[in-house]
Amino acid sequence: MRIFTRIKHILNNHSELNLEIEKIKKKLNNHDKNLEIVFKYLDELIGKHSDQNQFPEIGFKVGKD
Repeated sequence: MRIFTRIKHILNNHSELNLEIEKIKKKLNNHDKNLEIVFKYLDELIGKHSDQNQFPEIGFKVGKD
């Protein structure tokens, strides 16, 4: 009888572990999606920022005239 209760206990713990693992997998999938969105927006911001940095050169220009 003790063996059967022990097996039942082990199986219950195993199923609880499976549930916890599934929860972690779902969280990781959500984090992956969120990171993709963040990197997408960062790429867009970098593209916009590089366009705005086209300042004309200032100062004296010495020609070879």
